[in-house]
Amino acid sequence: MVTAAIELIAAVGYPQASIAKIADRVGIAKSVVLYHFKSKDSLVEAIVTEIFTAGAMVMVPAIAAESTAAGKLTAYIRSNIAFLDSHRVHSVAMYEILTGFRTEWGLRLDQAAAESVKAEPPQGDMATIDPIWIFQLGVRNGEFRALSPMLYKNAVRAAIDGAVSELARDLEYDVVAYGEELVTLFQLGTRAH
Repeated sequence: MVTAAIELIAAVGYPQASIAKIADRVGIAKSVVLYHFKSKDSLVEAIVTEIFTAGAMVMVPAIAAESTAAGKLTAYIRSNIAFLDSHRVHSVAMYEILTGFRTEWGLRLDQAAAESVKAEPPQGDMATIDPIWIFQLGVRNGEFRALSPMLYKNAVRAAIDGAVSELARDLEYDVVAYGEELVTLFQLGTRAH
């Protein structure tokens, strides 16, 4: 069901992907979907969890394998791009959710996630998915010039999200070439002089 929901959301957008349409796509009754997922929000939670977990399985080992902040940043970008490249439909579905989802309190997904992280900060491997620590490490050990880790974290995330935006328009978009340009951009932008 989650796979069918991901495919439908990627194809028609989050607002148009109703529980009834997801059930039709799977060939089951709407009540069966609602038995497993009490609401569209709980289905979205399952989708987001699946996508983030799959992404972490690619990214965490790549980042951990590097010993320098510059190496970790390069691994962060390349592994994230590799995930986007190998999970194009998932990435577009996530983009559609990020741009169209609101909680019952009106929060966007990123706002709801930020609230959740404040209440329960990620531990272990999941903590490495937030790139701010890479920039903090690089500044602290002198590999990176004096820069704002928060600003650079936002910049790298927005730049990677730009690849997803292009994928939403063109599933054949060359995200790997885009990613290599990002590696160069951030290597030059962070380098200590």
